[in-house]
Amino acid sequence: MTRAEEHAHLVKPDGLKDNIDNHQTPTLLHWLPTVFLLAVVGLGAVSVLTQSTVRSWPTGKSLITGEAQAEFEKKNLDANVPWRPPSVDLWGGLNYRLFGEARDGAVIGQNGWLFTTEEFQTAPADAAEIAGKLTYIRQVRDELAKSGARLVVALIPAKTRIYADELGSTRQPAVWQPVYQDFRQELVRAGIPAPDLEAAFRQARKPSNEVFLHTDTHWTPFGAVVAAQTLAPVVRGLAPDLPAATYAASQKPVTARKGDLLRYVPVPDGGGPAPDQVQELTYARTDAGGGGLLGGDSLAVTLVGTSYSAETAENVWHFGGALSRALGAEVLNAAQAGKGPVVPMREYLKGKDRQDNPPKVVVWEIPERFLRVPYPENQQPKP
Repeated sequence: MTRAEEHAHLVKPDGLKDNIDNHQTPTLLHWLPTVFLLAVVGLGAVSVLTQSTVRSWPTGKSLITGEAQAEFEKKNLDANVPWRPPSVDLWGGLNYRLFGEARDGAVIGQNGWLFTTEEFQTAPADAAEIAGKLTYIRQVRDELAKSGARLVVALIPAKTRIYADELGSTRQPAVWQPVYQDFRQELVRAGIPAPDLEAAFRQARKPSNEVFLHTDTHWTPFGAVVAAQTLAPVVRGLAPDLPAATYAASQKPVTARKGDLLRYVPVPDGGGPAPDQVQELTYARTDAGGGGLLGGDSLAVTLVGTSYSAETAENVWHFGGALSRALGAEVLNAAQAGKGPVVPMREYLKGKDRQDNPPKVVVWEIPERFLRVPYPENQQPKP
């Protein structure tokens, strides 16, 4: 039995702080959410129902499918409660300041740190899901090997693992403590290189150079560089004859960036955790080559993964560029945002990118927090 399979006997829902039951909070404050909600609903009902526009039912919408109710609520009820947005902001601020809580989706740490609740959740099926991920990764390794390509897994440790000291009184469930290293060792035993990014991040993190953003689920530009520099020697060892390319990194001015976790702290500007101060790094190829088929060069390394790697409007970390620079070789970026790690890999294996640029090495970026996430549309995915 592997360590991942042994995990099945240990899973229990512990560790997530429930501030509303904090006995240090005065009993009177426990009733505050109810009083606030009743007041807003009561005043809203009186105001809304006295307006003639509210009493008009939408036409051309199905009552059976719920379209009519949804449009009525959005255009009639919500639009005619003038204090709805400020009420949401007000309660968000009170909940944040009185209870130290965010909406479901984020956990508030200390010193302005926010963490996703995904890194605290557990379920009885976690062990089976983690074991299934190992099985699928082995299948991907075997599929790539048919064409002579090697697989490297960039297993990104949970933010709570690297910044446990910023969690305050909250703790990550004890059952999660061994998961990263156990999973990584299973990969290594299967002949799949998986550099220890946890150790690299712990060593690299400094107050002046954080590896994760305070208010976001993702890493910083510096964290992406640390990961790239840790992965590059491993990739080079598997494919020492990669087509050479040189890259220059440029720093943009420091800007404030509101992270994706701030959506769970709906407070007015300045009332909650401060946005991150980010200095974005951009990468540009400086030699004459580039561009895969159009540029005449073959792209021998492919990066597959999640929003940690995908180039989107919100991406200020540019992991693909950092990896290209660290390798001294151009990387084909086939990562996709919003789909987790499994779906982009499944699509890459069957897609045109792989056919047009047969890889020597595929780097698969997998955040630790996705190891327990099921994919019900394909419980036993195949390459």
